[in-house]
This record gives sequence, C-alpha cells and structure tokens, in this order.
Amino acid sequence: MIEIVDLYKTFDKVHVLNGLNLHVREGETKVVIGRSGAGKSVMLKSLAGILRPDSGSIRIGGVAVARTREFEEVRRHIGLVFQGGALFDSLDVGENVGFVLDEFTSLSTAQKRTRVRHALSLVGLGGIEAMMPSQLSGGMRKRISLARVLCMEPRIILYDEPTSEVDPVTADAIQRLIIAMRDRLKVTSIVVTHDMNTAYKVADSMAMFYHGQVIADGTPEEIRTSRHPVVRQFVNGEADGPITDDESMKFGHVK
Repeated sequence: MIEIVDLYKTFDKVHVLNGLNLHVREGETKVVIGRSGAGKSVMLKSLAGILRPDSGSIRIGGVAVARTREFEEVRRHIGLVFQGGALFDSLDVGENVGFVLDEFTSLSTAQKRTRVRHALSLVGLGGIEAMMPSQLSGGMRKRISLARVLCMEPRIILYDEPTSEVDPVTADAIQRLIIAMRDRLKVTSIVVTHDMNTAYKVADSMAMFYHGQVIADGTPEEIRTSRHPVVRQFVNGEADGPITDDESMKFGHVK
C-alpha cells in the first residue's frame, strides 16, 4: 500500500530524511519509533502531501505522491491525526468533525450530519456535537481529531504521537481505537510514537528511524529483542549507549 524509496529532505542544511526506505502492506499497522529529529513527522507530512521531499519517491496504492490529479484523488483517502488534535476553538465538536466534509465533498447537510454522528460513535463520543473544544479533555480532543479523519472514510490513517500528553487509562483507550480501526475498517496505518507500550500493543510491524534512515524493521518481538545497540538502547530507555544527549544539537530538532 505504501512504498517509500530513497527519500531525502533537508531543512537549513540539516539532513532530516537521509535516504529513507519504508514499506507498509495493505491493512497493516506499522509503528515508527525513534528520537525527536529522526524524521518521523516529516515522513508523515511527506506521505500526506503537505511537504515535498528533495528527492526519492513515495507511492501509495501504486500512485506516485505528486501534485497530480491522480494523487489528489488518492489523497482524499489519507487521514492525518495530528498530535494536539488541531481543533478550531471557535467551532463546536460537530463543526470541527464535519469541517473536512465541507471542504472536500458535496454531501447534503443531512448526509454530513449522519457522517459526523457515525464518526463520533466510532470513537466512543456520540452525542457531544454541541460541546466546544475548551470543554474537552486532551484525550477527547485526540479522539475527535480521529473522528474528523474517519468522516472521509480513509483507506490510510497516519497517527502522530496519538498517546502523548494523556494519562495511562486514556492512552489505553486510544490504543484500542487504533486496533479497532484496523480490524473494523481494514485501514492501513502508520503510527509515530515514543511510547513503547503503545508501540508494542498496536503494531503489526515496527520500524526504527535514526539519523533519517530506517535502521531496523520487523515484528514487535524482533524489535524488542534486537541486538542492534541503538535499537536496544532506545526500546529499553537507557541513558548509556550510542545515542547521546548532544545528537539533537548535531542533527536538528525537526521531528
């Protein structure tokens, strides 16, 4: 479903993606781990067509990611769940969820309401259309961000740190949602996370980014038991090892 080949992206002479290669099968949940600055979020934005890489290729369902009419049709079926939810504070929940329908479809008002209600029910938040973002918890904002994506009936969902800044109970609820979207809707997903509990729970396969490249790719068990010193240090959360605190100074802060 997703094929990234030899991808490069530089910001202010900092090589964020440095010959990145990644493959994701249809219906698979691929978890991507790695330190801040490894290129994870830049990869997601490149897949969504928000950023254009300097070189390399991305193909989604066999269609090249480029500013073409063919990709614009594919792009409508790619949903990006932003880390902070990215809700509009002046719009209520129903308007936030239905915003994408106003922008990208010609559905009637009644059809949009039906889609919004269904999407909110999928994430366990039915009946809160009139609430405002200021009334919501962090976990609710993340689930509403997912509901907005679900309104477009996506084939691919990209999650950027879905369990960051939430308590363990809420994190578990979000993890279950990610699994449910795969099992019920058969979507293909990429989940970017630093949370190893989330990674092991939702992943069909995992890849670790380091210095803009994939240094390990395999099943959750293969990553957990990897003998690669960088992978082992990261997944075990150890201060001692080849990963050092000054790397962010050398390789930049772009996620």
